Amino acid sequence: MEDQALNQGAPAPPARTGNGRFAVFAPLLVIGLAALGSLVGVLLFLNRGTPPKRDLAAEARADLERRNFRPLSEPLQALLADARYRPIPTQTHPLLLGPAPDFSLREVNGGDWSLSQELKKGPVVLIFYYGYHCNHCVSQLFGIDQDIDKFRELGVRVAAVSADAPELTRERFAEYGAFRFPVLSDPGNKVAEKYGVFTPSARTGEEGDLMHGTFLISRQGKVLWTNRGDNPFTENRTLLHEIARAEGRAPKK
Repeated sequence: MEDQALNQGAPAPPARTGNGRFAVFAPLLVIGLAALGSLVGVLLFLNRGTPPKRDLAAEARADLERRNFRPLSEPLQALLADARYRPIPTQTHPLLLGPAPDFSLREVNGGDWSLSQELKKGPVVLIFYYGYHCNHCVSQLFGIDQDIDKFRELGVRVAAVSADAPELTRERFAEYGAFRFPVLSDPGNKVAEKYGVFTPSARTGEEGDLMHGTFLISRQGKVLWTNRGDNPFTENRTLLHEIARAEGRAPKK
């Protein structure tokens, strides 16, 4: 009885419950869930795959579509004889009706291209473009290439100029196909500067201001027609009309 009384006066031992066991394992559970979430994130990243590679040729053709460019499907003489068509007038330019600055640049294939030598064969359409880097940068070249047979029929030489190194252009040609006219490399845009489509920056290390430019040069070396600006010129029909007029091959209306 005395022992029983003593036991009744002593404090009761703490009850064993599941809450205590949960308190021990809760931090481990949180760490495990965090690790699982990280693993899922890594797996999702790996399964996402690399982004699709850009197709600059497809982008350039899409840019032509946005500009409502259509290849010239009618015969050359029919295009020139259409009295309803109004060619786009030339812009003003310091070189207009004056001598075109002569130059010699390296072609993609490694040869040299000289303006004075090409003018001995006929008039020249000279195109300055931004380089093979974006859709509008190179879309004019795709448009010219689609109509190149019309220019050849008039005896015109077409050449495109950018600061791209020949090696880069060759890589683009290997990937997307070559154009059917010379593409020239103008390191530092020195020739572009002579034609007023590039202005060097006054600050060292900064890029200058580059524009698209299209120049029609007669076989006598005179600049007959110009267009320059932020957008490529894609109205090939105007160029054909101006060339035919300069060569005395425009039909009488």
